Amino acid sequence: MKVKVTSVFRDKFTGQYYEPGEVIEIEDEARVEDLEGRKLAERVKASKEKKEVKISLFEKEFEKKALVDTLKSIGVQATSSMKEETLLSKVAELDEEITAKLKEALGIE
Repeated sequence: MKVKVTSVFRDKFTGQYYEPGEVIEIEDEARVEDLEGRKLAERVKASKEKKEVKISLFEKEFEKKALVDTLKSIGVQATSSMKEETLLSKVAELDEEITAKLKEALGIE
């Protein structure tokens, strides 16, 4: 589990000093609770981690990364930093031939 250091402290096991703002990985739940209780660190919230975005297309849902990879594989320019709306508009602009290739690559039809 990741924790963010909130106050300078020396690790009692390794002797290493940690500064505020550092993010460290600690596996032991009891150790994390101890650091939180002494106001030395706080858990990094899970909401800050990226969650996989689903995009509805052709009446099915696809992970954004999978859709981007598929578009690239058929020669359509796409990046994972594009917004979902941008990806959908790219798909809407495709001609029939490329759309058929996309459906085939996604396993539709």
